[in-house]
Amino acid sequence: MNEAIFLTKRALMLKKLSFIAMLAMLSACSLSSYVPFMGNDKPVINLDKDKIDQKSYAVAYASTVQSYNGRITEDYDVNSFASGANDWYLGRILVPTEQIRARLGSGLDSKLHAYYSGVIFAADLQTNFSRLSATCWSKVDTQSMTQGIYDAVIDLRKGKVRGENDEYITKGSEELLNLCK
Repeated sequence: MNEAIFLTKRALMLKKLSFIAMLAMLSACSLSSYVPFMGNDKPVINLDKDKIDQKSYAVAYASTVQSYNGRITEDYDVNSFASGANDWYLGRILVPTEQIRARLGSGLDSKLHAYYSGVIFAADLQTNFSRLSATCWSKVDTQSMTQGIYDAVIDLRKGKVRGENDEYITKGSEELLNLCK
């Protein structure tokens, strides 16, 4: 009899723990502003203009346009790409980039391909900053970088990117290059 009561109490405790774990997981998921692969209705990032670091934004925007000009179509999944970049900068990617590169060549669906392309692009961009100087990456605001990448891919999809002579992009890029000498 005591054993049956013990098993019943144990089952109730496991149910309570499972319920608490499920609630915790749902709460954690709701903290994110964008859930990858759930549609394009909500932007990955939407910083206020006064919160954007010009030099970080400008370099990210210009690099994205230079890297992806002519490769982004009207149906490209911008949110998945930017979410991949954002996840890289937030330290959410735990898989080595070599493994991600290998997956990119294995025929993924378009949303996964865009996501992993964003991860690789962000990782490569970060690597390039550290080649400029050992402290260059510390001078970058990653949220502004993500915003620059996101805006550039949206503009590429529309076919209307900021030109090479855009004052905001030129000035920001020069500022970062001067800091990273």
